[in-house]
Amino acid sequence: MMQRRSGTTAAPPGRRRRPAPRWVPKQHGAWAMLVVPWLLGAILRLRAGETASHLLPLLGCWLAGYVAFHAASGWLKAPPGRRPAWVRPLVVSAAVAAAFGLLTLALTGASLAWWVVAFVPLLAPALVLAARRRERSVTGGALTVAAASAMAAVAAHPDPFAWPSAPDAGATLVAVLGSFAYFFGTVWYVKTTIRERGSRAYLAASLAWHGAATLLAAGLASAGVLPVWWAVFFAAATARAAVVPHRVPALTPPQIGLIEIGFCAVLVACFAWW
Repeated sequence: MMQRRSGTTAAPPGRRRRPAPRWVPKQHGAWAMLVVPWLLGAILRLRAGETASHLLPLLGCWLAGYVAFHAASGWLKAPPGRRPAWVRPLVVSAAVAAAFGLLTLALTGASLAWWVVAFVPLLAPALVLAARRRERSVTGGALTVAAASAMAAVAAHPDPFAWPSAPDAGATLVAVLGSFAYFFGTVWYVKTTIRERGSRAYLAASLAWHGAATLLAAGLASAGVLPVWWAVFFAAATARAAVVPHRVPALTPPQIGLIEIGFCAVLVACFAWW
């Protein structure tokens, strides 16, 4: 007699389930959001002729810290039986971030540690949202974008108390706020192209944010505070936010990512030529 088959079905040969992305986050667009503000701050630091030896260790700490944040988020929202799989990525990435952080402190001085005061109120609530499986909410996006944008100030001014009196204090503020204006706009834009495609409410919010950023940039340009190409840049981002969600067939995530790489490059160029 034939044996009864068990209730489980073996996976076909050669087809294995992919492991959960515990080491490398799936949100590939987040890497640009992490690097671009740091790069804007680095441009300011180099332009001012200040010591820049801390920039690369700071970037290493920042990127490893993001991997640790991702692992911590995964651990918080995972069922108890799956949490052990997140422990090793969390411990290793946190250790790497700490090593780079200590090196950065050694190069800049202890005043750098005061920046933690600015980041804790942003990242702690983001972890709470992750524990509630709401990390992809607009609020979660705003918190993480704000933290990423603040890195421009950290790179430019490792001593936060020196920022207000620095000659480039205004330019640093533009780097932080400009990064937030663009990348928070991408939070809305990406939702309208993928998860919330077809939602009129999300599209209206996206266009409102992009339009407001464009008008603000245009107003500052007319007042002579910013070059006019900042207004042109945000106008182009607004046009993208209006056209792409209606495209048929819809763009794939890699295609959307390529467009974002181009916009990020233009954003850096706008700042570098200011």
